[in-house]
Amino acid sequence: MASTAPTVLITGSASFVGFRTLVATLEAGYRVLGAVPQREDADHILSTPSIKRMGDLGGNLTFITVPDIAADRSLAEAVKRDVEYIIHTDSPMTVNSTITADRYDSQIIQPLLKGTNNVLSAALGNPSIKRVVMTSSLMAIAPYNELFELESFTTFNDASPAQNSHPPYRNAVEALCAGKGRALVVTNTFLTKNKPHFTRDLNKGSNQQTLRHLRSDKVPTKLPSQTVFVDDVAKVHALALNTKKVATTQNFLLSSSASIGSPWYRALEIVKKEYADQVKKGWLGLDGEQPINRVMIDDGKTKKVFNINFAGYDKQIRSLLDQYVQLKTKEEKGN
Repeated sequence: MASTAPTVLITGSASFVGFRTLVATLEAGYRVLGAVPQREDADHILSTPSIKRMGDLGGNLTFITVPDIAADRSLAEAVKRDVEYIIHTDSPMTVNSTITADRYDSQIIQPLLKGTNNVLSAALGNPSIKRVVMTSSLMAIAPYNELFELESFTTFNDASPAQNSHPPYRNAVEALCAGKGRALVVTNTFLTKNKPHFTRDLNKGSNQQTLRHLRSDKVPTKLPSQTVFVDDVAKVHALALNTKKVATTQNFLLSSSASIGSPWYRALEIVKKEYADQVKKGWLGLDGEQPINRVMIDDGKTKKVFNINFAGYDKQIRSLLDQYVQLKTKEEKGN
């Protein structure tokens, strides 16, 4: 019997956060229409253990190919497929460091803005859409220098305004921060101007870039201290679809250790104690360095609304390392 559950369109379904969100949304009982850049991505998702072990729930998953979400009317066809909700995760959290300064706007900022606008416009043009949940980043509200250079004494929260940095940008990451901030402005301006029939929830999260120093890299640039477990990000995306629990347009911040940031020093301690065999093989190292910039946020509202406690840093590290070891083991066996 075909499921009568509402359908959720998830952009960026083949991405790290997008895939985990896809799984969490299926587990929450929804049907999912996954937007992927190419058909091969859909085949890969269907072959994953996470989908295979779902049994009948996996039958609630279908796909649509969206090669470039920044292209004009990229989601026009997708929203016609009985979609009631949209989760937008197709927004980059890292950038190619080889992009030159003259291309920051065309290759980093404009795709962010066009993708955001396309999602909102597609939802506005379809009266069946009840809610849009959008993935953002701490970079949207915290200036580049407070994230990566200077110790910040600001506590960022769900009411913090979009940061407003301007060119020239010193590097591609600063341009990405500017793009995130401008995308948040675009979203808020769109909602104010159009007063859409749907509500919007914005989940701000951070990406994990831990493996570099756990493989003995001596990373010269600072990273913000804030992290969050991807499973928690996925869970909040799915919970935010509930229009009874979250009745109006809101922002939510997620963090594993909001007030002071994650204890990054623990990563090397865990490697030393629990992954000695992988250190001997040269897969991991104990002499890496990763300078950290302390950033403080207040995620109390998110925890209260969703009745959730976020996983600590140790769990994030173990999950990341276990996945990495599995991949290295497959490589070693020639799989």
